[in-house]
Amino acid sequence: MKTLICALLLIAGGLGCARIYRPVILAMPAAAAQGEKLAGQVVLQPWGDNSRYERKALHANLRVVVLALENTSAVDLEILRLDLPEGATALPSEAAAKLVKQQSLAYLLYPLLPGLAGLGASDKGGFGLSDQALFQGFAILGACIGIPNAIIATRSNRRLAAFFRDQAWSPGNLGAGRAQRGLLFVRSPDPYAPLPLAVVYRDDGGERRLALVAPGARPL
Repeated sequence: MKTLICALLLIAGGLGCARIYRPVILAMPAAAAQGEKLAGQVVLQPWGDNSRYERKALHANLRVVVLALENTSAVDLEILRLDLPEGATALPSEAAAKLVKQQSLAYLLYPLLPGLAGLGASDKGGFGLSDQALFQGFAILGACIGIPNAIIATRSNRRLAAFFRDQAWSPGNLGAGRAQRGLLFVRSPDPYAPLPLAVVYRDDGGERRLALVAPGARPL
């Protein structure tokens, strides 16, 4: 009995309550660094009231930034790719969402552990309730706590993943005088340090590079 209670307390302390994802808007940086026919800027994407997701991102050495580009010429440009320094990796939105998601299934341990323990418990008791009845009570209480938290965590994860997917930056054609912006998901050994990167693009004169710097994540 004491072992089970300690296990539940440890799980509750580690998980806490699920956090509801609070929608945020994409940062709107002005393209500041000027290159040949292309201007750009990289800024941190605010997490808003989603501090749990932000903490998980930092623990995974993940920074989420917004890349803004503007074609300052009268001809179309083809944005080819993003070049990162050695040790840094750009992730697809799905992989980034997996790194920061809340562990929704873990909340089901609240009813599962006492429920399993109750299967082998004695149905006899002394002056108080039997061990089996106590475990059943813990399982019901755990279900009342765990299931709603699992639902909240699952829904929040889906909403964050949808935001990442819908706002993710991708290379492609950038028309004359047009601008674009989108999220980059970058893992690097030190997410707090500025990270140099380059946007590789092509015009009628061949390939060119625009050098930019992604800022380090802010300490919590």
